Amino acid sequence: MLESAAAWGAGCALAWGLSDVIARFAGRSVGVLVATGTMMTIGAAMIAGIMAATGVPFDWRLDGIHWLFGIGAGTVIGSLLFYHAITHGPVSLASPVVACYPAIAVPISVALGARPDPLHWGAMVATMGGVWLVARATATGDRAEPEYAPAVIRRTILYALIAAATFAASLTAADHAVEIYGPLQTVLVVRLIGLVGIGAILLARRERVRLPVRAWPILAAFGLLDTLGHLLLYTGLDLPNGEYAIVASVGYTVVTVVLARIFLREPVSPLQWGGVAMVVGGVGILAAFG
Repeated sequence: MLESAAAWGAGCALAWGLSDVIARFAGRSVGVLVATGTMMTIGAAMIAGIMAATGVPFDWRLDGIHWLFGIGAGTVIGSLLFYHAITHGPVSLASPVVACYPAIAVPISVALGARPDPLHWGAMVATMGGVWLVARATATGDRAEPEYAPAVIRRTILYALIAAATFAASLTAADHAVEIYGPLQTVLVVRLIGLVGIGAILLARRERVRLPVRAWPILAAFGLLDTLGHLLLYTGLDLPNGEYAIVASVGYTVVTVVLARIFLREPVSPLQWGGVAMVVGGVGILAAFG
């Protein structure tokens, strides 16, 4: 079981599905910047503790440092945009849109010289069609809450799409970084780079950091689950048939939408579920035959 990349991806899906819903409460309790910075701090401490306890040495080689900085930058940008979308807009909209990141990787691969076959293009079209269905079904609803206002819906879609693009680029870099440094060190360094980036933004904006005691359990769960998801995904990528980890991990959007329906009372129409199925199915084809 532990040798199956898909199993690690499924664990990632569960961790990310839970963390996405928790991210909404974290962002609303202390702000998106502080919540993201706290998540990265907790994640870095978690991975450092695991490495120390298991005796995993730190590799100081620098030939892959550019991959780590690429993932770190992409993670900061993508996370801030995604968590802003989840905090202020419908979770059941932002999550499926971001889940299309493997489809966005197809044109990125073309820019890098790859030549996808018709199956890959078809899967990409199906995935983006699913995103369009989810967006359309959400935008045409009649909910009166502020997060369903037309301007908020448009902003949620835009931020989630840009986040998906940065995650797609980061995933390409992660595949190279994990081969050099392993999953633990890759996640640790990316978390540290992200923390420095968030700290610089907070200093530039002179934003006051507040961490009320009542928010600590939410922030702790957010940091642990998000980092665990990355660790599980990167571990799966480092195994034979690592692409299956991506297939399984995208199932997180199903977990997120179900939890949003149960705990946030967000309406999810049959059309939205159809869009979610298209996203998961299209990504599955891309990863399985990529």
